[in-house]
Amino acid sequence: MLVAAVNMAPTEADRFADSAGSMETVARSMGEGAELEQQTIGNLTFEKVFRVNGLVYFQQGQGWLGDRVYGYVWSPRAQPREAEHVEGPWYRYTDLED
Repeated sequence: MLVAAVNMAPTEADRFADSAGSMETVARSMGEGAELEQQTIGNLTFEKVFRVNGLVYFQQGQGWLGDRVYGYVWSPRAQPREAEHVEGPWYRYTDLED
């Protein structure tokens, strides 16, 4: 029964699809340099959400050793470097922390 419950749990892609509209509303409302800490938007939780150079980053967390940050980035004009396209203006990113 536990296996069935795990198999029925929504995937990351499902949670993103259910959350993208709410995330876009947040992205459009944020001014340059704005930052939000610990936010749950739709079905996803983010450590922080911030806008830099017109891009809005939805940081989900850090890697196992705390050396890599990852999440989604909203970029309605162009694909950010080193980001993987998800759909529409949305991309997944994983960056080394400086």
